[in-house]
Amino acid sequence: MGKKVMILSVSAGNGHVRAAQAIEEACRKDERISEVLNLDALAYTNKPFQRIYSRGYIEAVKAAPDLWAFAFDSTDKPWRTPGFVRAMHKINSQPLVKKIKEFQPDICLCTHGMPAEIISELILQDKIQTNLGIVVTDYYVHALWFFDIFTRYFVPKEESKIHMSTLGIPPDRIVVSGIPVMEAFSKKMSKKSLKEKLSIHDSLPVVLLSAGAFGLMSAADIMRILSAITMRCHIIVICGKNDKLKKSLDLYIAENKQTLHNSYTIIGYTDSIHEYMKAADLFIGKPGGLSSTECMVSGLPMVIWDPIPGQEIYNTYHILENGAGVMPSNALTIGAKVDEILASPERLTQMKQNALSISKPHAAVNIVNAMLEHEQETPVKAFKKIL
Repeated sequence: MGKKVMILSVSAGNGHVRAAQAIEEACRKDERISEVLNLDALAYTNKPFQRIYSRGYIEAVKAAPDLWAFAFDSTDKPWRTPGFVRAMHKINSQPLVKKIKEFQPDICLCTHGMPAEIISELILQDKIQTNLGIVVTDYYVHALWFFDIFTRYFVPKEESKIHMSTLGIPPDRIVVSGIPVMEAFSKKMSKKSLKEKLSIHDSLPVVLLSAGAFGLMSAADIMRILSAITMRCHIIVICGKNDKLKKSLDLYIAENKQTLHNSYTIIGYTDSIHEYMKAADLFIGKPGGLSSTECMVSGLPMVIWDPIPGQEIYNTYHILENGAGVMPSNALTIGAKVDEILASPERLTQMKQNALSISKPHAAVNIVNAMLEHEQETPVKAFKKIL
């Protein structure tokens, strides 16, 4: 009889949800699994709690990055999670607990710490029997990812395993899987065909910009930054669901067409981001755990801008350390950084190879395999070393 798998994420930012989608994709292609349920854990909590976790996180990062950095550092103490955090999770998770008990999963895979903590507590109290896999979605394992009982941890890099085992997680239960991304990012595609499909100049290098990295900047300010790129290239700006910004950029380009020396394409929301990444030569944007991983798997070097204090700083370290990206010291020098890389084809090629060399494109499949192949293992307790 096939296994029942529950995947739990939290919609605080898009990364945890995208990682869950990648795991779901792998599960649905595995014949050993009979049923898959992928849930946003926040959907089973009350509205105020949802606002704290989703909007609260985003608004804190935008409005008070220094305060967010303080919160990140002050809670980064393994095995000393503040009691109010656990109490808040417990009080607001009863509908989720009910759903977990109803589904009775053989395997639970969590891409966020909140549902992982709830399931860990349920296993400890002998209220459910399941194997818990915890999938870390950034290149640093914050203390809030540490739980008392689990079956396996899935981490992005070898250093994460060393870090966690030093603090009391049994090393044989830590898998260096990488961060899971959708299969489309690792599929081989003809760059020439993609450029034709996406109406991109075949003879020019392609720079892909995620406009979210520039926060509340106006279209004029963004275009001033991009106009500093002197190397001839085709610049594609992804605006996502920010229709106002897309319209403003379209208008700016139309009104200044005669003075712009590069080609521009402004895109709104798209479900073909993997194709744009495959067609691009360089990415400008924020180093979220998932977006960074998607770039690596696509062999796309990054020009990192405005990392969120905390997890995105550590993601940046990983990218820079491995030669898969650069980070300008000021928005005004982004153009100069892009020029430096595009002016050196050898350097650009090396950066693309560096990105691919640290990528783990089959993370989702490997995570699912590890949980299924070791399904007879029982959950284990951490040793809790406090250094």
